[in-house]
Amino acid sequence: MAKLHTIAQTKLLVASLLICGAVHAQAPDAAGTQVFAPDFFASSKPADAYDMVRKLPGFELIEVDDDVRGYTGSRGNILFDGRTPSGKQDSLEQMLKRIPAASVLRIELIRGGTKGAATGGFDLVANIVRRQQAASSGAASGGITASDEIGIKPDARIEYSREGARSRLETAIELATEVDEDSGAGAIVETDPDEAVSEVIGRDEREYVRTLSASAEHNITLGDGELVTNLSGSRAVTRETIRSTEDGIEIAAPERERIWSAEVGAQYERPVGGGTLEAILVQRTEWLDADAAEEDELFSENTRSSETLARAEYRQDHGSAHFFGSIEGALNKLTGDAKLTAGGVPVPITGSDVDVSERRAEAVLGANWQASRTLALETSLRAEYSAIRSTGDSLQDDDFLFWKPRLRVSWDNRRTRVQATLEREAAQLDFEDFVASVELDRDDVVAGAPSLTPPTTWSFTALVEQRFWDSGALTLTLRRERIDDVIDRVVVESGGEFFDAVGNIGRGNRTSLRAELTVPLDRIGLKGMEIRADLTFLKSRVTDPVTGAKRSISEDKPFEGEFRFTHDLPGGKWSWGLEASLSEKERKFRFDEVRREHTGTALAMHVEFRPTSQWRIRAEIENVTWKDLTDEREKYLGPRTFDILESIETRRINTDPIFTLSVRRAFGAGEG
Repeated sequence: MAKLHTIAQTKLLVASLLICGAVHAQAPDAAGTQVFAPDFFASSKPADAYDMVRKLPGFELIEVDDDVRGYTGSRGNILFDGRTPSGKQDSLEQMLKRIPAASVLRIELIRGGTKGAATGGFDLVANIVRRQQAASSGAASGGITASDEIGIKPDARIEYSREGARSRLETAIELATEVDEDSGAGAIVETDPDEAVSEVIGRDEREYVRTLSASAEHNITLGDGELVTNLSGSRAVTRETIRSTEDGIEIAAPERERIWSAEVGAQYERPVGGGTLEAILVQRTEWLDADAAEEDELFSENTRSSETLARAEYRQDHGSAHFFGSIEGALNKLTGDAKLTAGGVPVPITGSDVDVSERRAEAVLGANWQASRTLALETSLRAEYSAIRSTGDSLQDDDFLFWKPRLRVSWDNRRTRVQATLEREAAQLDFEDFVASVELDRDDVVAGAPSLTPPTTWSFTALVEQRFWDSGALTLTLRRERIDDVIDRVVVESGGEFFDAVGNIGRGNRTSLRAELTVPLDRIGLKGMEIRADLTFLKSRVTDPVTGAKRSISEDKPFEGEFRFTHDLPGGKWSWGLEASLSEKERKFRFDEVRREHTGTALAMHVEFRPTSQWRIRAEIENVTWKDLTDEREKYLGPRTFDILESIETRRINTDPIFTLSVRRAFGAGEG
């Protein structure tokens, strides 16, 4: 771990020295925007737009978050021909993979504050501009995912796109396997306060997800505008088996979760009154069934959720000024039913029978002004209204209105960008927090939240970006947050017993510093090599509701880091790379225990072979170093207020490597 820290620090130092050299953007067409033509990506022989996006300097893909209700806060940082995605369920990665590299005319890397509402508040947005051509293309890929816990599972994907003079059709169907990177074998050791071992239990945890999904998107020119419709559906099955061995006796605790989801959406965009009007309609539905068992304890959960969303946005340019406004409405529902029994006897838990509904609306007015070639100003005001009703054994009937102003100033001379942002944000309540959940193997019962208030945050963010060479970038971001109504853990009483539950615990603060670095090594004679590093340091403080002492917010990680090296060999047929997720820690606080989790450094490596422009073969191994997981639970005799330590339980898991192999064949316009 120390060695990897040293490497990352060294690269940051190297970049700072390189900045003193020649510095220029890649074919800039406006202040704050870089344009990357296909020639920029030629050496890596990209198969699709996803491969191209991964090579953009200083850019990290931020996915669509379909857990966020409404549309404004859920969209990621990718535009397609200047428009946002037409739905929420399809991931940006899958949408990008449906676009062959040969169909990409250029990619615009847009910096926040320069393109009005299009940037959606992100610091960096990539706009994929496609060629207007009548052609068909497709690809078929097959492969395997293998690990010790699941054996060998087949994977497959078929995609097809057809573009005409006035329409475009993109479809895909995929069967994919995802192995939980925390799966492995180890032991749980319990000691008393004097560190004497009282119990040792063998531990074996195996979990994986198999997902079958299909999606289609159709674009057609309709009048003066463009109509985009989408349809998608998926079925994901998660299987987890936990085996505990004590005194030669094995106890299995199987868990299974099935999620069915579907979405249909439509998006229409057309010029109106010198500007652009965009309208979106989305209907989403999800079903979840889960069950778990351990000895005489049984737990089951059934939830049904839906979202109906409508949104309209208008954008207009007046010279150097961009104006935008939008209005959005959504109706969200969730019905949850959870049951816990022990020896056939029902155990009452708050949140075992819940119906939650929400009516939400948001209106936005904003403007961007390019004051000069280097200076841009962005300002907006959002009003968000939410009415949440919860019935059953978790009762809530509240209305919330939040005003969310935003002010951003950016200075960019095409080499250096300095940016400051002041804004107020309001988080959404997670409907799942109202439903009870259980980890039978850890004797961990979390009751449904009886009542919650959405946290609000005032934040100030300062960003400095330095671009160098053709594709090098160093970005430093400092963020300070003041959070009201922090959501953490509180204690609730149900049936004469005390349980942990999600709840508000007052005001807190958080400070973070993030460094992102992209260094192409061609300039120093290492042709085709590139290094990327992403390091985040974070500190938070809040008052513990049990002890009254100051502590960090649960699940905040003081440090996170990733390091990536890629090498595209001369000739374009071979490439390989390494990726490291650095060691990290976090703490979770319960009313009667404190958990400390430590994840070791994980190393992955890949090699890719492209014998022709149509074929590519990729092999990848994740977790080459068999990273260690350590979870320590300090258990107290009653609430932590009395500080009476009962025992310390330490779980150590040595995780297994995960191997994937895929073979892809492109057809038609997407060949090469």
